[in-house]
Amino acid sequence: MPREGVFNGVVFDPNIFAGYMQEQSCLNTAIIQSGILVEDPIIKKALGSDGNVGTTPFFLPVDEEGDALNYDGKTNNVPSELKNSKQMFMAIGRQKAWKENTFVRYLSGKSPLQNLADHLVVPYWTFQWQQDLLAIIKGVLGVTEMKSHITDLSVASGSITDANKISLETPVDAGQKALGDKRKEFSLFICHSVIATRLLKLNIAEYRKFTVAGAVGEIELKCIGNMIILETDDGTVDSTTPNFPKYHSYMLGRGVILTATKTVDRPYYPDYDPETDGGIDKLYTKQARVFHPNGFSIKADNIATESPTREELATASNWELKFNHRNIRIAEIISNG
Repeated sequence: MPREGVFNGVVFDPNIFAGYMQEQSCLNTAIIQSGILVEDPIIKKALGSDGNVGTTPFFLPVDEEGDALNYDGKTNNVPSELKNSKQMFMAIGRQKAWKENTFVRYLSGKSPLQNLADHLVVPYWTFQWQQDLLAIIKGVLGVTEMKSHITDLSVASGSITDANKISLETPVDAGQKALGDKRKEFSLFICHSVIATRLLKLNIAEYRKFTVAGAVGEIELKCIGNMIILETDDGTVDSTTPNFPKYHSYMLGRGVILTATKTVDRPYYPDYDPETDGGIDKLYTKQARVFHPNGFSIKADNIATESPTREELATASNWELKFNHRNIRIAEIISNG
């Protein structure tokens, strides 16, 4: 039987803890403020309380149908049929549990599990979802049609020069290469701390104040042009060749990721084992959500289980482009610093 624990000085209640977790959003502030995520009611409704795979329809644009016909009294104005298509999405499910030997509390008077609930569980889940999002970005960028969305300045031998490093012009050029005249639609820049530091030293990046829902007062975020900078040293550097590290920076535009949370049974569940080692307190957590890159379909038949692993999300062959690539606001810059 589950045992009530202690959380924030009161008896642990899974519902209260769930509300606390929702208020503390397990998504990075920079990601939220940049607007790259859009809550999608179609995905939310399709998932409901059961199922983990679904499709969402979209209408194909008409800007590639050629020029308008001449209105001269002789040319027939034959209607073009409006077309639609669909893209497939899949929920990502993750789980993690922790335990505490109550003898530690007996000796120290302090609870590691209490500290986890108060300070650590939200950052943990924030990092996990950030890494899944990064894996998706890597996966879709590997699709053949997205080749022009990658700007590679790096070298693996010889010597590293300024030409191999990110500069003032690099994000602008990379944006134009990927989207043409839509290059200004990027709003988030994900990069390694080495890249962020270089941008600051070159006076390319600056701090700006933002008002974030739920925050007390304004917060400052680093920006480059119209993009908010999100620093993460995990998954943004390839050190296979130590003297020539390759730093991967990613540019994303507003609304590029459709998202929805999926209901899971008992997302936060306390339990107690009175037999082992004098008593063990446990906290089980589960979360599920969709991060769907708008304009792609995930090939659900390629996914081995009912939830894609991070490695599967990062595999290009598990994705299929559905939009014209010029409408995908994702780009990558690879540099040596």
